[in-house]
Amino acid sequence: MSQLQENSWSIPQRQAKAGLVIILAKATVTIVKTLWPILLVLLVKKNKKGIDTFELTLMALPVIILVRSLVGYFYFRFFIANDELIIRKGLISKKTITIPLQKIQAVHIEQNLLHQVANVAKVKIDTAGSEKTEAVIDAIEVPKAEQLKEFLLREKRHMTEEAAIPSPIRDIPVMRLSVNDLLKLGLSANHIQAFFIVFAFSISMLQNLEEVFGDRVIRLVKDSSSEVGISVVSVSLVIGFVLLISMFVSMMRILLNYFDFQLTETSQGFRIKTGLINTSQNLVPFNKIQYISWDANWIRRKIGLFNMEFHQVMSDDQSNKKKRVKVPLTQPAYIDKLLAHYHGMVQPSALADYGIHPSYTTRRTLLRGILPVLLILIILLLINWDPWYFLILLWIPIVALHAFVFRRNFRLYVAPDALQVNSGTWGRKTQIVRWYKMQQVFLQQSIYQRSKALATLHLSTAGGTITIPYVPLKLAQQIQDYTLYEVEREERAWM
Repeated sequence: MSQLQENSWSIPQRQAKAGLVIILAKATVTIVKTLWPILLVLLVKKNKKGIDTFELTLMALPVIILVRSLVGYFYFRFFIANDELIIRKGLISKKTITIPLQKIQAVHIEQNLLHQVANVAKVKIDTAGSEKTEAVIDAIEVPKAEQLKEFLLREKRHMTEEAAIPSPIRDIPVMRLSVNDLLKLGLSANHIQAFFIVFAFSISMLQNLEEVFGDRVIRLVKDSSSEVGISVVSVSLVIGFVLLISMFVSMMRILLNYFDFQLTETSQGFRIKTGLINTSQNLVPFNKIQYISWDANWIRRKIGLFNMEFHQVMSDDQSNKKKRVKVPLTQPAYIDKLLAHYHGMVQPSALADYGIHPSYTTRRTLLRGILPVLLILIILLLINWDPWYFLILLWIPIVALHAFVFRRNFRLYVAPDALQVNSGTWGRKTQIVRWYKMQQVFLQQSIYQRSKALATLHLSTAGGTITIPYVPLKLAQQIQDYTLYEVEREERAWM
């Protein structure tokens, strides 16, 4: 700890003075999100003779939130002592967070737009064996954040056994997205998903307006729609308008998430810097990667674009998406580069490959197509007769086609140290996992599968589960036994 006194980390540190702006902005957002519907009702209400007790209480809530935020700012301290990072906060309800430096796994630096204006940053600290962020130090000067990150990671390396073997510090650029790459990603994105986002936002806004202004909004929408009328031209214009909005939303999402995207390789993992308004610098440690997957829809496959995900350690109390680090790939050659520190493609050197049993298509069609459609159709016809209801029968061939294509594209490739799963219907998805990364393997059998000696295999890692449906029971049992054998035999830790 020779550098401790030199960097003054042993002295309790405060947030930056500019951080007060961040704290107050967060408090303001909290107040607006909590009280805006009620405040809007109070502004438009007819009776304005006086202020009652309820309104007085509402006026006091923002003051309480602001005071609490100010207290949190003035009583926040962090420092390093006895090889531990210590964070203390709170006045009445005091809280102390202690993190041993040797357990620190990754240190991330993030900046949203307000952070950039105030020239401050947020530091997030992850520890080994935990998937959630253990500590957050918000609103400190950017140079101090960089120094703290460098110091924590350097001290962690010095106190681990890995530091006994000197390794050169690497910072090798791997990929960077250009404006042309962002344009291709935006145009080939999932516009259907963007459409539903716009649709859900519109419905939410309509409901909020209805709560405030009553039925007048609904009547206005109905009157406007009746005046426009329905025609082929109007419907085409609406579809075209929705498509343009969806493409615009997709483009903005790509721009906000992947502007100035840079991925570099370090001695510990992949360092990723990205974002337009909310910029972030994250480290994906090699040892925390549980398995790797990448996929592409039909359009992106044609132009060589893929979306790779590093599935890291997860816990039950956090959303899976938070530990699925996504990397947009604009060239197929990037796949081999990013797989190099985990495992290469299994398919070329696989000892065997397997598919799904043909009965998958018929059972999928029966359970997700025929039975639900017949049930819904009978209920609708009992309520009211309408020949248009029979259009729901079109769902059956759609499900059948989907199941058939999925079964045809599915392949399982097995190698001595890893397995690879190729799947997908209209798009394609590939998953690669090392045997020793497995946490649990279990078989699932329905009554039909037992009669046909089939099983569905679930391979669970700390980063998620890979499912292999409708394979022969004997094969599933062999994979299960081999997985347990490799986990016991392998001396390397899964993380």
